Amino acid sequence: MHAPDTEISAPNDRRLSFWRAVALAVLVVALLPPGETAFGRLAVTGLPTAAYLLAFQWRRPISLLLGLAIVTSLLAGAFVDPRPLENLWRGWGILIGGGFVVATALAPGRGVFVRSLTAVALAGAAFSVAGAIRPEILSTFDGRVTAQYNQFFFLVEMGLEGMEGARRVATAMRGLTGALYPALIGLASLGALGIATYVARRLEGVESALGPLRAFRFTDHLAWGLVIGLLLLVVPVGAWSVRAGGNIVMFMGGLYVFRGLAVLAWLGTTVVSSGWWIAVWIVAAVLFYPVTLGTALVMGLSDTWLDLRSGLGVEANEK
Repeated sequence: MHAPDTEISAPNDRRLSFWRAVALAVLVVALLPPGETAFGRLAVTGLPTAAYLLAFQWRRPISLLLGLAIVTSLLAGAFVDPRPLENLWRGWGILIGGGFVVATALAPGRGVFVRSLTAVALAGAAFSVAGAIRPEILSTFDGRVTAQYNQFFFLVEMGLEGMEGARRVATAMRGLTGALYPALIGLASLGALGIATYVARRLEGVESALGPLRAFRFTDHLAWGLVIGLLLLVVPVGAWSVRAGGNIVMFMGGLYVFRGLAVLAWLGTTVVSSGWWIAVWIVAAVLFYPVTLGTALVMGLSDTWLDLRSGLGVEANEK
C-alpha cells in the first residue's frame, strides 16, 4: 500500500544526499591549504575513496574499475610532475585511506564518524613517526604549506588595497592559518572520508548515502580532547605545546561548530516547515557567519551536556 510513497521518497533521498556530498566537498576544498595544482589536493579525497572501493568492493566490477582509475589518474602525476608538496598530499591521502580501511576492517559496525576519526588519528601518528625518523619531511611540508598560505594571502591583501581593516584581518589570518593548518587538514580529512563513504554507498545502491546534517553528533567523551588542548595552551611547557594545544583546540572547536550547526539545522527544520523560509534561514546564516559560527560553537558545546535534540527523537547520524 505504501509503495508509491517509497518510489517518490527514493529519488528525493538520492538528490538530497547528493547535495550534501557537494556541500561537504566544498567544505573540504575550503579547509585544505592552497596547493600548487588541484591534483595533489584531490588525492586527499580520491585516494581514500579508491582504497575503500578496492578493499571492500573489489568483487563489484564498477567499483573495481573506478578504484583503479582513481589510483592511476592521481598517482600518475607523481611521475609526470613530481612536485614535493603535491606528493606529500598524495601520501597523506594514502595514509588516511589506509587508516580508514583498517578502522573499517577492525570495527565495521562503528559509525562513519568514529571510523573516520580513527583513520585521521592513525594517519597523524604515522606522519609523526615518519617525521621523527626523517625530520626534513616535517620541515619541508611545514615550509611549503606556509609559503602557499603566504602567497595566497599576499594576493588577497593586494586585492584589498585601500581597505585597511580588511587587510589587517587578512594579515592576521595569514599568521593563524600558518600555525593552525594541521587542524584544518584534519577537519578536511574527516570530510574527505565522508565523501568516500558517500561514493561507496551509492555504488552499493544506497539512496540516502549521507544522512542529514541535523542528525550529526558524536560521543561526549571527545570533550576531553578540548580540555587537553586548553591545558597545553595555558601550561608553559614550550613553544611546541602552544602550537599543539592550539591545533587541538582548533580541531575540536571545528567539530563542535559542526555539531552546533546540526542543532541549528534541526531547529530550522523543526520550527520552519516552508522551503522558502528554510532558504531564508540558510542565507541569513551565511551572511551573518561570524554570529552563526559563534552561536554554533555555543550550541555544539551545550549539546554535549543538554542533548538538545533528544527530546524530540532526533537520531544520531552514525551509519
